[in-house]
Amino acid sequence: MAVQPFVHATRPGPMPAIPEIVVPPHLDRFHSPAREYIRRHNKPWDGIAVGALVFSPEPRLLVIQRAKTDSLPEKWEIPSGVVSNDPTKDATITSAVARELWEETGMLARGLVRLATAPAVIGSPTSEAQLQTEADGFVFSNSTRTKVFCRYVFEVDVGDAVPGGQHHVRLNPCEHQDFLWVSEEEARDGIVGEEKLKIDFTSEHLQRLISEGFKLRRNSGSL
Repeated sequence: MAVQPFVHATRPGPMPAIPEIVVPPHLDRFHSPAREYIRRHNKPWDGIAVGALVFSPEPRLLVIQRAKTDSLPEKWEIPSGVVSNDPTKDATITSAVARELWEETGMLARGLVRLATAPAVIGSPTSEAQLQTEADGFVFSNSTRTKVFCRYVFEVDVGDAVPGGQHHVRLNPCEHQDFLWVSEEEARDGIVGEEKLKIDFTSEHLQRLISEGFKLRRNSGSL
């Protein structure tokens, strides 16, 4: 069943000073400011977004529920957000992953493991604002169709910050109201635990991307 140790509905606060997160060589290209990355790859994007897949050893994946007062109220997602162009906030795309994870869950990223992606479902109701799969990312427009972003989703190593351990998820109540650690089957089916809790993800694409994250982890021998 789903594991949910304790909900802290308080802002995590400023991120503590920690050593720079470990980035493997195959992800070196993301150790760059967002604007520089877009320019270097000659892309017509307005910005870059990032997401974090955080697994426990079982493995289970951390998913968080959007607040009732936010857009897409009470939908489930992974920690994610837009990379800031302010270098004092996000010096690089990789540092933005760590910042978003901390601000939304209070967890410290120790390193990036790999990218996960999944193709768009063309013509599905949930993909109206979704444009295309771009290499290892996913290009989408904002809700007003005025800006275009590419989102990259990374599996993130958080060390011993796992269910039942000494660390707890701390949510920002302005953005999220609950969290769960879900299995591959629970994420795929949208049904969690013996109580058969139904969870609705923000998009079908996210649900398939999560499945791909489990698959990549399994194929790498991490399970």
